[in-house]
Amino acid sequence: MTVKCVLCAEEHDSRTCPNTKNLEFTPKCAKCGGPHTASYRGCPNFPKIKNKVTVEKTFASVLKERKKTVNLNTKAPNQNIQLAETPTSTDTGLPPSQEMVNFSLLHDLLANKEELADLFRLLKQMQIILAKVPDVKKTLDEMEKTEDPSNKLFILAEELNENT
Repeated sequence: MTVKCVLCAEEHDSRTCPNTKNLEFTPKCAKCGGPHTASYRGCPNFPKIKNKVTVEKTFASVLKERKKTVNLNTKAPNQNIQLAETPTSTDTGLPPSQEMVNFSLLHDLLANKEELADLFRLLKQMQIILAKVPDVKKTLDEMEKTEDPSNKLFILAEELNENT
């Protein structure tokens, strides 16, 4: 494939065209030979964008269809729980992949109400404990330096012992 200059239609790269400094230079189109550059949109041979107007599905309509296909009234095996209905708003602000993960998580949590209640009880106790820690940021920084859960609890216990 040969390279043609957009300015003068000769066989060289446009960046190295010797005519760029010539004030009396008249451009020549490499496509039609007319007195304009090859990048001129008014050139009869300039590629035209074909405006295909098609009715595409919107993001919101795809989400609505996806929610219709999920049967919200199914019950987990051996469970007699009532599933909460999903909100009518489909705009969660999340990518579709994360939205499905969140729906799955919600379904799992509703199927295990006792575990969820225990989790909230644990969080309440942690809130009471952390209220006694004067510098939570410093304590977190120390805890993040270790992977061992026992060490993390030891760091927290030391911080609590210093302040009681």
